[in-house]
Amino acid sequence: MKKQILVIAFLVSGVASAQVWSENFNLATVPLLPSAWFQNNIDGLTPNASISSYNFGTNAGVTRNVSTSFGLHPSYGGALLTTSKYTSPGTSNDWVISPNFNVPANSVFNWDVTSLDPIATGIYEVRISTTGTTVANFTANPPLFAIAGEIYNPGNAITVGFTQRGVSLDAYAGQNVHLAIHDIGNDRWQTAYDNFAVTVPANQHDGSILSVNGLTRYMVGAYNQNISGTFKQFGYGTATTAVINCLVNNGTPITQTFTFGTPVPYYGSSNFTFTNPVNLGLGINKIKVWVSAINGISEVNMVNDTAFQYVYVASQYTNRHALIEGFCSSTCPPCASVHNNFDPLLIANNANSAGGDVNVINYQMNWPSPQNDPSYNPDGFIRRAYYNCNSIPYDIANGNIAMTSRNQTEINSAKVVPAFVAITAYMNFIGNNFVGSANITPYVSIPTASPLKVFQVLAQKSYSYNGASTTQKMYYHVMRKMFPDGNGVVLIPTDGVLQTVSFSHIPSFGNLFSGTPAQDTYNFWTSTVVIEYEYIVFVQDMVSKEILNSASSQFGPFATGLVNLKNDEKIGVYPNPAKDDIVVGIKLKNESKVTLTIFDINGRVVYSNKDACIDQGQNEIKINTSEFTSGSYNIIVNTNEGVLTEKMIISK
Repeated sequence: MKKQILVIAFLVSGVASAQVWSENFNLATVPLLPSAWFQNNIDGLTPNASISSYNFGTNAGVTRNVSTSFGLHPSYGGALLTTSKYTSPGTSNDWVISPNFNVPANSVFNWDVTSLDPIATGIYEVRISTTGTTVANFTANPPLFAIAGEIYNPGNAITVGFTQRGVSLDAYAGQNVHLAIHDIGNDRWQTAYDNFAVTVPANQHDGSILSVNGLTRYMVGAYNQNISGTFKQFGYGTATTAVINCLVNNGTPITQTFTFGTPVPYYGSSNFTFTNPVNLGLGINKIKVWVSAINGISEVNMVNDTAFQYVYVASQYTNRHALIEGFCSSTCPPCASVHNNFDPLLIANNANSAGGDVNVINYQMNWPSPQNDPSYNPDGFIRRAYYNCNSIPYDIANGNIAMTSRNQTEINSAKVVPAFVAITAYMNFIGNNFVGSANITPYVSIPTASPLKVFQVLAQKSYSYNGASTTQKMYYHVMRKMFPDGNGVVLIPTDGVLQTVSFSHIPSFGNLFSGTPAQDTYNFWTSTVVIEYEYIVFVQDMVSKEILNSASSQFGPFATGLVNLKNDEKIGVYPNPAKDDIVVGIKLKNESKVTLTIFDINGRVVYSNKDACIDQGQNEIKINTSEFTSGSYNIIVNTNEGVLTEKMIISK
């Protein structure tokens, strides 16, 4: 089917006289296109039912307020959306066409864009016509721009996202033209476009350092490094040379003139590498790179010519315990299809086992319809917003690697990434409280403006939910509470210095008859015969989203009375020697707060549990020792009744 619509046939007011044209879609009546826009729906395919609320119908594109619909930054408001998600998969051939306008000399076209799917990213072209609005009018000219997978960068309500694109229109100066967005994707959810603008840049040459390249944000060892980067031209002219400078912390800057092998046009870019290296020291390294001249002419616009990169050099690295975070729902059929294979694979990898090298947290979402997954709660929403997750199922490894295949190869790749923080997690149930703590030893110092946060998660190992609207009825590693919430707490690391985090939590449970918690609560499910709990701790860089490491501990019902204390004994350990777990028995005359600390033979603290409250009589505390090295240890317990001591041996 071929469809062409002229929304309202008149030119945008002021275009001819000012020779400037723009459109931000804020005044469009959702879901209609703005006045004077055309659309050609050539493919005639039927949009998938999952996007029926967007009113694509037979339209090539629609408008929508992406700030309210997707929780994006309020600066965006209205935006243009295209899709290639159809009932029967096929390649889109949809054209959204601008009004006619006259092209000024030296003019450029810019737009903001983002894929709204992090994995199946949008595919489209920008084309131009000087003769009319039919497909043949546009295909008579080569594309101004084409991309085979637009960047997923929507931002959120706090962070401005989208990617800015641009092309020169100077080849069409003086002509009347139409611009078109041509969606040519296949089974891609939606792409959002905003802030279309045709302008004449103020300067012929306006250079910018787009990025500093080739450096990992965290690395081991101080050494010389040749700094690389990407230069970008924002002026309407063509750059053949550029003077670029580099400075590390308060050292001596290096300056070099680069001649580009291919001249750089407007919005074009070119990579460069400094010949002379710079030295990166332990700790924080702030790298500044800036352009000071183009084609022998000094920079005029100094606002956009500089890029910064922080590199944190660690004294050592340690073994990685990969963290996989998943977003899914009991109302999402594709999620059920994925987890039929992914869950058994994670089980085979001993997910969340004590001392294991794969940890997993699943956050249940409240979409799609009927939006009633009982495990959805505010902590999961915070994590979803942080990752800009707008499509499920979505699984991400170590905070910055989207898992598309969800196979053993991807898991293995996540496990071999160097880790720059050592973490050991412990969890007990004392009285009516869950008590968890983690020892965190960073191998990098960031004394100020630390981008790191530590997160503590209490999860349910598994539960069944027959009320799910999909074929999936079993759910694993589901987050039930984060401490203090999904925002975590700031961690200020000092190289080699142990820090301890902890939580205390009185658990609540779903309805005892149905076993189902209420949505938006932190209750546990009670439908399983035996509830097993999981405690996951991880440290994350909130800027790069990289997770530096994770750890986990499990807790389930276990027999009491393991430690046989005689009448005159107040502390004991079982088993002794131990391997992966020990149980410390403590007998008190009265209820007391206790602090239990374990020291290795060199006097270093390897475990600490502060201010736990235990009852009168004999109590038992289970401790995960899977990551303790073989040797002798001293256990010190401070109570209201005095100090208790015991020795233990770990034998691997």
